[in-house]
Amino acid sequence: MDFRRALVGAILGLAMAGSAARAAPPHQPDLSGLWSNGSLTKLERPKDLKALVLTEAEAAAYEAQWRNKPPPIEDDVGGADSEWWESDDDLARIRGQARTSWIVAPADGKLPFTAAATAQNAARTAQRKLPLDNPEVRGRGDRCLPGAAAGPPMLNGVYNNNYLFLQTRDTLVILAEYFSDVRIIRLEPGARHPPANVRRWLGDSIGHWEGATLVIETTNFTALEVDAPDGNPSADMVVTERLTRLAPDRLDYAFTVRNPARYVMPWKAEMVLRTTPGPIYEYACHEGNYSLRSMLAAGRQADQAAP
Repeated sequence: MDFRRALVGAILGLAMAGSAARAAPPHQPDLSGLWSNGSLTKLERPKDLKALVLTEAEAAAYEAQWRNKPPPIEDDVGGADSEWWESDDDLARIRGQARTSWIVAPADGKLPFTAAATAQNAARTAQRKLPLDNPEVRGRGDRCLPGAAAGPPMLNGVYNNNYLFLQTRDTLVILAEYFSDVRIIRLEPGARHPPANVRRWLGDSIGHWEGATLVIETTNFTALEVDAPDGNPSADMVVTERLTRLAPDRLDYAFTVRNPARYVMPWKAEMVLRTTPGPIYEYACHEGNYSLRSMLAAGRQADQAAP
C-alpha cells in the first residue's frame, strides 16, 4: 500500500471512528454520503452557447450532440479507445433551469482574467509545447499532483466525479475520487486560519453554519500550479463555498473565488451534487508516474536525433 492510500485510509478511519461520539448536532443537516457532480455542464460556458439557461428543447438538442461521445481533448493519443469517459450526458438542472456553465457571474460564463493573467496563461501553454527538458513545467495531470476535483472549489471533469463526505460535530472530511485528495474542513467554534507563512496545497478550510447552510472559507493556498480552477492560484486567493442539503439526494453548492492577482473581479458559480451509489475507487496516479518518465525519455531521444 503506497503512502497516499495509507494516509487516506487513516484519515477516513479516524473520521468514522469519531462519528458516533461526535455526530453532527440534531439541528445541523448531515452532509455525509456519496455525491457526484458529474455533468455535461462544466465550469466555463462552451463557445457555441451564449446564454446561461437553455429551454428544455434547446437543452435536449445540445445533449443529443454529446450523448455517448467522448469529450474534446487536447492530446487524443489512445484516448478515443482506451479511456472510460464519464462526464454524463445531461446538462445540470439548477432550480429547474438547464445550465450551460457553473459560472453565473460574470454573465458570459468565462473566468475574468486580468490582462497579465491572460499573458501568463499563453506563456505557460507555449512553454508546455517546448521540448521535454524539465518535469516542473508539465501540467499537474502529467505530474499526478492534486487535481481540480478536490478544489476548492470542487470541479467536475471527464471521469471520477465522485466524493465521499464524512461529517462529525467539528469536522467535515471530503475525499475526492479523482486523485484521492482529502480535504479536512474544521467546524469547531473559534477556529482560525494559520499565519500567512503557512501554506497548504488545498488551502486551509474553516466552516460555520448559517441556518441549514454550511459556509466554508479557504485561504492560505500554496502559490503553485495545483489548486486553482485555472491552474495558477496566488497565495492571496480566497474561496467561499456554501453547501445546502435541500433534499435527501441533492446538495446545492455555490462558491465565490476572490483572487485579485488573477481576476479583475470575484467570480461566482452554482453547482448541484447528487447522491451516487458508488463505490469510491482508488485513482492510481502518483507523482513521477510512468507516463511522465516516458515523456522525458522521448524528449531525450528527440535531443539525440536532432542535428
